[in-house]
Formats: sequence, C-alpha cells, structure tokens
Amino acid sequence: MVEVTTPALRSIMREFSPEVILYSEMLSAAAVSTGAQHNTPMMKKHPHDDPIIYQILGNDPALMAEACSILCGNGCYGIDINMGCSAPDIMKKKQGACLLNDHGRAREIVLACRAATPGNLSVKMRTGFDSYNDQESVAFARMLEDCGIDFLVVHPRYAKLGFSRTARWSIVAEIKKSLSIPVIGNGDITTPEIALKRLAETGSDAVMLARRTVQEPWIIQLCNDLLSGNKIERTIKLDDVFIRVLEKTGDLLPSELHASRALRFAFYYCNNLVFGHSLYTMLRKCPTIAQMIALVHQYFHRNPGETVRFYRGGMPVIS
Repeated sequence: MVEVTTPALRSIMREFSPEVILYSEMLSAAAVSTGAQHNTPMMKKHPHDDPIIYQILGNDPALMAEACSILCGNGCYGIDINMGCSAPDIMKKKQGACLLNDHGRAREIVLACRAATPGNLSVKMRTGFDSYNDQESVAFARMLEDCGIDFLVVHPRYAKLGFSRTARWSIVAEIKKSLSIPVIGNGDITTPEIALKRLAETGSDAVMLARRTVQEPWIIQLCNDLLSGNKIERTIKLDDVFIRVLEKTGDLLPSELHASRALRFAFYYCNNLVFGHSLYTMLRKCPTIAQMIALVHQYFHRNPGETVRFYRGGMPVIS
C-alpha cells in the first residue's frame, strides 16, 4: 500500500505476528531500475522485515526484470507484480490492472521477471477490468501459472469498481480449483471470523489483509488465535501502538516523508477512536512528528476509556 506499509508499521506488525509475510510499499519498477533516489527509503530492508515481499509496478518487461534483480539483491522473500492497482494515474500509464486487458504484455512481464527472480515470484490480480468474466479470470490466472509464478493473490473485484461494492469471493474458489499453485484471497477482511470463513468457503491457501491491518496492526495475531483455538487473553494499548508507529516513522524514514507517512497511518488508525475524525483533522495541521505525538497523548489523556482493548481467543471482550 503506497505511503502505508512503511518500515514503522511493518515493525509493529512483526511484534504482533512474528510469522507474518510483510509487503513493501508499491514500488515503481522504472524508478527502481534507474536508481531514483526517492525510492531508496522504500527499498531499504530492515532487520524486522524478514520475510518481506517487494511489490513492483510497471509495464516494460525489461525494466520490471531489472527491478527484480536489484530488489532480490537486497535479500527478500519474493517479488510481487502488481496487476490490480486501479488508481487513475496508474491506469493512464497502462500499468497495474490495465495489464488484465493485455494478456500478451502481462505474459512478457511475468516471463522476464521469472528469469530475473531466483526466489518467490507472485502476481496480485483483480478479477476483470471493467466487468466480471469468471472464465477469462480463470484463463488469465492459468496463464500466470504457466509463466512460472509461485503463488497468486486474487482481489475479487474488477478494476473499475475500485473498492466499491462487496468483493466477490466465489471467483477466488473457482481460481483455486483451477490452479496447482497456492492461491491467496484478498478483499473486505475486517475481522478474524471473516478471515476464517473465507479460507473455509474458498479453499484458498491463505488470506491477505491490507487496509484493516493499518487500523488494527494486531488483527493477524487475532486471526491466528481464532484459527488455533488459542483462548489466550490479549490486551492492546491503543495509545501505545499509535505513538510507537509515529515514533518509528520519525526514526526509520527521512524527514521529507514524515508527514505523508504519519498522516496516512493516522487516517486509518483514527477509525479506532470515538473522536478520531477530530483528532485526524488536528494532526493534519502538525508540521512535525513530535507535535503529532503530543496531540495523541493529549487525546488519550482526555479520553482514558479508549486507551485499552481486550481480546480472548481472537474475539473482542466487551466489558
């Protein structure tokens, strides 16, 4: 997630879930391959990152392959090719989900990246460009498998929906039945119960969580508790998590990225709070991380009842 899956957030998620596979921010293959300086902080692998996947974006097979070679040199779990991003500026460049409309170019890209990637290679795809076509989605997924990817991530919305409507998970099950490689489902997973339900009903090998992990970086830990039947009690200090992500943003990124990354995290995380919208509005006016942290301290001092959440067996405990 651009401006979201920062080293700071990844560090906190690793504390909650040591086994989780993390993703970098989405990286422009052209910027990586040409050594663009602004990409350096996003490419850096930190001690807490392993295992990490670098996600790359582009439509030039040679540049994509070069980016794979450079990023694999960092030491990573794998490379993921984005064929799902539906942001207008990405679509104008014929990247991301546009590749769903160009099977030939998509195939060239995957073959080039496969040749340049000694480790895991995956693709994240949408199920269609401007409409649903299950047969075409299955055919596209089979083509990717034939090109040698190790696993496939499926977001079951067509691209022009963005994040509107409900993800259509039935196609994840169809793709899973049609492939021999692992298939990971993604979309609208907001609770551990939904995660386990999607695993069971689709037969997928795993699920991917994105936006919800920004609001609740501990949610994968809760999923594992529910999956394993672990009845352990967990206490989450909302103020502590908020402040530590902000602090780590200041510590692990250059100053020119502090505001954008801290505010993107706060945009999601403030949804945990009753007066989160008001807090977020005030945070947007802060020029420094230190001032943001001071505001967060003040918020929880005024609203001590929002400081702690309790869970048992992956489920919230309502006191």
